[in-house]
Amino acid sequence: MQGTIDRINSEHHRSQVFRLTYKGQDYQLILLKKSLSKFDTELPILLDGIDQKLVKKGDSWFFENMHSDQHFATEIWRNLSLRYRL
Repeated sequence: MQGTIDRINSEHHRSQVFRLTYKGQDYQLILLKKSLSKFDTELPILLDGIDQKLVKKGDSWFFENMHSDQHFATEIWRNLSLRYRL
């Protein structure tokens, strides 16, 4: 019983799993923040099981620790903003 409780308490914030297709590849995205606002400048996410952070610089979104596709980061924000009507 205690193992089950510990596992639930150590899980990431329970959030809806978003499915996103970008350039023909499917991704799973989980928002690791309880609330989302159009004024946010940092956004922690779980992208295909890997902790990532999106950072807003000016009007564009970027991955904090990756030199990944900037358009992909912007597409993630666009999908989240449409879902939460921001």
